[in-house]
Amino acid sequence: MKLIYTGSVKNIYQTQEPTELFFEYTDDYSVFDWGKMPDPIPGKGEILSRLGEFFFRALEDPGQWKALEQDESGDIAANIPIVHHFIRRESNRLLVTKVDVPHLKAESIGGSLVYDYGFQLQPRQLIPLEVLFRFGVPAGSSLLKRKHWYNFDIREGAEFKEPLIEFSTKLENKDRVISYQEAALILKGDTKKLRELYAKTCAVALFLRKLLAERGLKLWDGKLEWAFIDGQVSLVDSIGPDELRVSQGDAVFSKQFLRNYYLDSPWLKAVEEGGRIAQERGTENWKDIVVNELKSKPDNLSAPYLEAAKALYQDFHDIVVEGRQSTRFTDALAAL
Repeated sequence: MKLIYTGSVKNIYQTQEPTELFFEYTDDYSVFDWGKMPDPIPGKGEILSRLGEFFFRALEDPGQWKALEQDESGDIAANIPIVHHFIRRESNRLLVTKVDVPHLKAESIGGSLVYDYGFQLQPRQLIPLEVLFRFGVPAGSSLLKRKHWYNFDIREGAEFKEPLIEFSTKLENKDRVISYQEAALILKGDTKKLRELYAKTCAVALFLRKLLAERGLKLWDGKLEWAFIDGQVSLVDSIGPDELRVSQGDAVFSKQFLRNYYLDSPWLKAVEEGGRIAQERGTENWKDIVVNELKSKPDNLSAPYLEAAKALYQDFHDIVVEGRQSTRFTDALAAL
């Protein structure tokens, strides 16, 4: 295999088969788009690969949908079971179908960084959008910042019977939630593809809510990535606590737990200031500004917080995949 990409939390290898890749999930984590943070979380990589395998297998199985008594009406019925890129798992690696990733050029125009979405669509290509689904507004939800977008009550603790779907950019230097119209334009104005993306995300969100509820977990929100694979909108990347926000009582299984450690830190203030300066300069290099000009880097997690992070991933796996109840994470939270 040939290493072709080293990411903050995942490495990608080209196999001898030109249409297949290995995604290698590491024990590293990233918050606030920073990239690799100082502390690895032991065991995280293999747990995420096991969770990815579990969810992909469940989503492709018509029997799983039937067993969950999924409401298969309208657009949702036409989009299940879900097609995906997963082939098989080996340790902390997932073998997947290879898709092209568009390269977005950026230019500073009038002091704003503007991205060129004029790429040509390929038969196997990542859709440069993240699709967000929300069943409610937990503490810390970014939806609170956009409540003026909607004509219904958006408040902390609110819950929705059906998923609220939002679209975000994927390949820009910082993700931003966008309108449905801008999402359609990124899809070359193809509203049918946007509708399909919407319907498939609704289907996955409803499926996951029922599956997790059977295990005593409450799904609040999540994000999915999709690609075109031979004419089909297919689920890619992975599904786990890094993509979902799930609660069990007062304990929340989510990467938000790791973000919370840095919420009042000087480093996060520098990240926000670096982003503001980069925007003024029309440059993507906000991280260089934080490190070299503002002289700031993230601190290590405290030992108790790192232990709680390990418990978060292990407990989520044991509850979801193994069907075993565990209180290691909730106990670790109580000890903080």
